Amino acid sequence: MKRTLIVLLAALVLLAAILLKKNSNENNMRKDSFVIDSTLKAGVNALRVNTKTDTTALQLKDGKWVVARDAFPVDTSKINKVLGDIFRLQNKELVSTSAGRLAEYGLDSSAAKHVTVTDASGKAMAQVIIGKTSGADYSSTYWKWESKPEVYRTPGNFTWEIATKDDDWKDRKLFAATSKDVKFVETTWRDSTGAVFNYKLEAATDSTWKMLAPQDSNRVKNALASEMATRFAEMTIDEFVAPNDTNVAKAKLDTPSVDVKVGLKNGTVMELKASKALGGYAYTQHPSRKDLIKLSAWRFDSFKKKPFELLDAPPAPKTDSAHAESIKPGATPAAPSAALKPASMPVKPKPVSPAKPTAPAAKP
Repeated sequence: MKRTLIVLLAALVLLAAILLKKNSNENNMRKDSFVIDSTLKAGVNALRVNTKTDTTALQLKDGKWVVARDAFPVDTSKINKVLGDIFRLQNKELVSTSAGRLAEYGLDSSAAKHVTVTDASGKAMAQVIIGKTSGADYSSTYWKWESKPEVYRTPGNFTWEIATKDDDWKDRKLFAATSKDVKFVETTWRDSTGAVFNYKLEAATDSTWKMLAPQDSNRVKNALASEMATRFAEMTIDEFVAPNDTNVAKAKLDTPSVDVKVGLKNGTVMELKASKALGGYAYTQHPSRKDLIKLSAWRFDSFKKKPFELLDAPPAPKTDSAHAESIKPGATPAAPSAALKPASMPVKPKPVSPAKPTAPAAKP
């Protein structure tokens, strides 16, 4: 019995030691001990990512990140997140030193991402390979230096954020405004028969609207107008146009299917002219570039309203209160007096009784 207790106690001590070491390793990984000097991050001027099948290059131009190939603006939050991940790489947990095991960690395959960060002079500040997410905890990532065999596991599940195609880096949001910034919405659109409709709405307050054209009215359905302002502020590129896109020739923006013009409270006016739906997308020109872009056709549905659909029905005419009070519930209204009859109303003549025939006079 005593021997059994000793064995159990030894097993518990061993288990505790294993757990303590595991926790110690995890705690060490969480400590901010990075392999790349974080102060160098401010000097980054370019980022290049390539796999065996794809390559993308970004650069800092006039203080803004753009795609090197076409100078298209980059999503600022995305590039900042990826650079943050690269500059937080840790080497506290070494998992392999064998070049023959790289495939196990996604570091020797078509999916491995070769990342190069350079400064303004073109000098490489870091050259690393990013592998797959660790299956041990799904919250860490395998990586290695480009020229060394050692493989490390670093905190953070970020490999999927490092895009390998230009389009995946591009900023898809078209406008920086919010719905509360919108002052007016003016739309001209064509229905399937070719009929043209136009209206202009103006924000009276943050929640109430009025119609300026085609008539002056305060009966605007505020929910519909507010939805337009929100839709416009949230306009986002859904797809970029491929070089072999055959629908481009059909997207005739000189005769757009819908033309939406929005004015902001600061005086800025923005406009989108879009084609009819082609393969589920409306083609339009980027508001600040010459690029043709694709927006899902449903993004324009809230603007395709006929003017009368935007207005509440007019109020019913009020009843003459003096006349209404004189009629008691259940009573039959009295016939109008002669004094209330229109002068033009003809007066019905009273019937005249026929004269009685007189007897013939007696003969003498």
